[in-house]
Amino acid sequence: MSKKRVDVVIGGKVIRLTAEEDEAHLQRIARYIDKKMAELTEANAAFAIDERLRMMLAVNITDDYYKVADKLARVEANQEKYVDELARMQQEHMVLMEKFHELQREHTRLKAEHEEYIEIFGSQQSENVLSMHRVERKAANR
Repeated sequence: MSKKRVDVVIGGKVIRLTAEEDEAHLQRIARYIDKKMAELTEANAAFAIDERLRMMLAVNITDDYYKVADKLARVEANQEKYVDELARMQQEHMVLMEKFHELQREHTRLKAEHEEYIEIFGSQQSENVLSMHRVERKAANR
């Protein structure tokens, strides 16, 4: 990436920056610094932009940076927890799917066995009912 020269305005002064970042990024940074300088100047109206004010600006910007960095670290830590939880849930899902398939196989086996029993005992029961009717008829005819 080649370095670019970009003119930005900070504290009412044009400053030429040379960097690899694109112009929009550098202008955004300049606007942020300019805003911070304005806030400090307003809060400390009696002071010009002197060394003390520059140090306060540096402290404020660094404070903003660390707040964002800390927030990012918390987000990344949460992301790790969520990734771990997702992996655990995927493993649990696999175990449950295997159990489900096992139960499906058992259901199919029991259903076939049940149908076989109905076929065997159903025909025997029909024969028994017919036999009982014959016995009852014979008894009634006597």
